[in-house]
Amino acid sequence: MSQDPRDRAALARDYADPAWRERFLELLAIVELLSHCVIEGNFKVSDELNRSIVLSEAGKKVRDQLITKETVDAKDANLLCLLGLVHVEPLVDIAAIDVDRIIGAISTYIVDGRIKFPFIFGRALYDGATALIPEERSILKHEDTLRLLEGRPQGVFHSGPFLIGPFGIHRVPHQRSLNPRMSVPIQHCADLSCAAVHSVRLTTSYDASINKTRAALYKVLDQVSKDPADWNGFVLDFTEGDFNPYEIDDGSTLPFLLGDGFSDEELQVLVHCVAEEVDGRLTRAARTFGLNGVIEKWLPGLDRAQLLQLLLTEADDVLAKVLDKAIVEEDIRVPFGEVRRPVVNHRTRSGAWRLRPEASHLGYRVRPGDETTTLLRLASTVRAMFDKNSPEDMDELAWMLRQVRGRTTAERLEEFLRKESPRTIVSTLILGRRRNAQRAADLLSISLSTGDDFVDRILWKLGFPLERRADIRDEYWSRHQALETFVTTASANADSTESRLREIASNYFVELERFLFDSLTFATWALLTDHVTSKSPFRYHHAAARSFTIATLNGSVERKPGTSQNDLREDPDLSSIVQGFTRLADHLTSLLGREEEMVRLESELPKFVRKTDLQRFPFRHVVPFLDLLDSSQHALPQTLRAVGQQLNNSGIMTARNGLAHAKSQRTPTIVEVNDALSKARSALRLLEEIGCVRNTYQAVSTSIDAWGRATTLMRSHGADIKFSGPNGFGMLGLPSLMLPVYLVQGAVFAEPNEMLRFREGFDSDYSLYWEGIPHRPERGSPDSPTSPNQTVEELASPAPIG
Repeated sequence: MSQDPRDRAALARDYADPAWRERFLELLAIVELLSHCVIEGNFKVSDELNRSIVLSEAGKKVRDQLITKETVDAKDANLLCLLGLVHVEPLVDIAAIDVDRIIGAISTYIVDGRIKFPFIFGRALYDGATALIPEERSILKHEDTLRLLEGRPQGVFHSGPFLIGPFGIHRVPHQRSLNPRMSVPIQHCADLSCAAVHSVRLTTSYDASINKTRAALYKVLDQVSKDPADWNGFVLDFTEGDFNPYEIDDGSTLPFLLGDGFSDEELQVLVHCVAEEVDGRLTRAARTFGLNGVIEKWLPGLDRAQLLQLLLTEADDVLAKVLDKAIVEEDIRVPFGEVRRPVVNHRTRSGAWRLRPEASHLGYRVRPGDETTTLLRLASTVRAMFDKNSPEDMDELAWMLRQVRGRTTAERLEEFLRKESPRTIVSTLILGRRRNAQRAADLLSISLSTGDDFVDRILWKLGFPLERRADIRDEYWSRHQALETFVTTASANADSTESRLREIASNYFVELERFLFDSLTFATWALLTDHVTSKSPFRYHHAAARSFTIATLNGSVERKPGTSQNDLREDPDLSSIVQGFTRLADHLTSLLGREEEMVRLESELPKFVRKTDLQRFPFRHVVPFLDLLDSSQHALPQTLRAVGQQLNNSGIMTARNGLAHAKSQRTPTIVEVNDALSKARSALRLLEEIGCVRNTYQAVSTSIDAWGRATTLMRSHGADIKFSGPNGFGMLGLPSLMLPVYLVQGAVFAEPNEMLRFREGFDSDYSLYWEGIPHRPERGSPDSPTSPNQTVEELASPAPIG
């Protein structure tokens, strides 16, 4: 007989007990995890799980109907009622059921592998999909799902208070929104213009009796009532305040950074750091996982999933604090300038501000999805430093802003926030008094410091980009200026200044060789590498680029067998580096006229090339030099050859040999050194004019007209370059002009000044861990299923409650 369902208000009156509601949420979490797992066709309900399920009177009636009318196995009928959980009435006895007994029974399934969860962090599943799936897929059939998960760790998730992973299910005192999922990010697509990692949906077994009989449950529930009570509204009403979507420092995405942003060895270091900070909590948790003895005994044997499950026994705020400390104290070394983010989970965001987790050498942070929010956060932080109701604070603020125009202190503050740089704002208003500095440190969870990096850490935490670091060319020109200043002011008689000259010159020539080899490496890599198909498109990794340069330039000249005169090596001398510029120029010239040999395969063209003419694809050859404008193709080799010749004729190598080998070489005079420096300066300025040095440019302004046309001004050391947009090259994978970039001004591929540009890459544990990604599968074909060839349901329906 049909019953009238209750609305959310009636449910709230009938189930007002907080303890009842808490247990109800725990059961919902259990249903959630069972709704997103993989089982095989032979799945059976264990006696322990069956006995742990206590049904309500309404649930018993549904179970009996399933057994007698629908011929459902009694154990399956019991579990179906748990999975249904509520309809018009609860199907289980919320007050009487032993939740811990249920999770204990399910934990056994997880540990022995009868219930499987995908491990979505790191590259294990990505690599598995690369080996298993040759073409693009959106869904895996059950058989392929099992092959993908076979031999790989259990997934780590956190549903309600229940932490799930290879150690089973464990109750912890904190909660996360890290619910199990069946759609997992494991595959790039074949389109080279797409950087996204796409999700593929896994499937469970439809042959399992618990899934075969789901329709019977729906049939019986429909006989009770076509519509359930408004359980969704009921739950939303009493959980609405549990999460603040406007929290600006919400750390709920931290597990994705831990899972994707650090190597296994770094995670081991973090586990050790956490253990030292939390007064034995982590080691006690480890014992519940079966990890006994001192941490040094069992830690090295843990895999990535085990490390993450152990770490997540601590709350996110604790992990964030320890991670910050580990990075700043260099227990975990993040290179200066590197920013780590989730990789396969790169789409992860949280809240209204679209926060994403990041780590740099300055520590961990969450960054808003747009710069406007970052500026608003800076303004909010500054205002929090001063109590507008405190005369003392207002007097202090007025004094700090005494040079700013405005009728009132509040008006001057807003004017200051509107016009000054973030660094100036922080230095003036936060570091202006110790109390403000301490308050900001507490607010941003950093330690108070008098060091130069304190402002950097504040800006980083607020969401601003890292400060530009010095390039190798900056170090070189500093040494050049020091030596040039010395030789122009020293006595014409070098005897009295010879020792000082040798000292300064020694440092100079080290930087000269370093700068020239770095520039030769960058130019060779930038002009000759196929950036479109690269595993790290338009990103410069020095070690890989150096190996490429040595192999390419040494292989570009004909020689007699067994000879290697002036060949480059890992630590080349100045002569071979200078010769390298001539080799590069000759090699580039030799490519002209051979374009047909290096045409890109049709299969390597981005998908948009055949679909639209709104975006253009200029890189039709596998060597980018061949896709440059004719003017660039002729000017680049000419300039590089001139650089080699001018350096060779400058006397700089003679001066180096004379100063470095006083016993066997004549010491050059001050005049000769000065002349060599002047000629070297001219040659190196030529190199800089064509952008064949690593010189970081940053955007200093962007203006947009009424029609949306933008002009971006990039600057480096007083040199300005303007770019206009939109330009039709937005889908090439080139780095954003809003980021620090290397601009190769001489490598123009489209008018008026569309030039090759690159971001700096870093040789770190993070980059090494993700080496070889992305892998591009074959394009999907009609024979490659995008949906299963059979109806597939999960262990429990992911549909709304009821």
